[in-house]
Amino acid sequence: MLSERKHRPLLLYIMLLTCWPWLEDRREPLPGGFWVRALTAPGAPTWSPSTLSRSWGELEELGLITKPEKREGRLMRPTPRREDGAVVEGGGVPYDAPGGRRDRCNTYFALPDEFWTEEIFAKLSLPALVMLLLVAKETQSKPEVWLTYDRIEDWYGIKQKSAQNGLTDLRKAGLLHRRIEEVKTTFSATGSTVHMWYSLKGPFGREARLALQDRAAKERKKRLKRAARAKNTPPKEQP
Repeated sequence: MLSERKHRPLLLYIMLLTCWPWLEDRREPLPGGFWVRALTAPGAPTWSPSTLSRSWGELEELGLITKPEKREGRLMRPTPRREDGAVVEGGGVPYDAPGGRRDRCNTYFALPDEFWTEEIFAKLSLPALVMLLLVAKETQSKPEVWLTYDRIEDWYGIKQKSAQNGLTDLRKAGLLHRRIEEVKTTFSATGSTVHMWYSLKGPFGREARLALQDRAAKERKKRLKRAARAKNTPPKEQP
């Protein structure tokens, strides 16, 4: 999305995943005005019914959502697909809420409420948003991640300049910590090289995100239990 400057679709997809735990079971789809209002903030990309429709279309092209063949009245119910856009015969792979799983194949991370309530989503440039997601993902199982501009494109498909701009913006926003490590090496003219280690700060930090995930997983289990009880409870007989 970064290389194609798909800022709006990325924000819309993050919002859709954020809402999905309760939106999945909602009887009626949300009106377009909900998404426009939720994503409108000072500094953020401007939204309108046309940009919203175009962003849904771009997400569908990327294999990140499925749009129904028929609308429900004037409303459209998009369904998220897996974040990697994986495709199997017959279409994209449905999005599956993690539910607390931590195996490598189901690695995921949570964004704190402050991402929306403090309008951080509106304050970050597209490169900063992408690097925020990257560092969050890479520090899910470890406290910090080593990144080098020389290899960033090979590893993640992100241009050096975009990565540099994104990390700089995150540091200016107070969301990123950088640790500089001097490492001895035989092949350097000075006998050493520098490694840059990165981690997120505050509510975006690893410990805060893990605590948030644990709470979310517990809430999801409670919802599933309530739904199972409601499904297995026979209706009351009418007098």
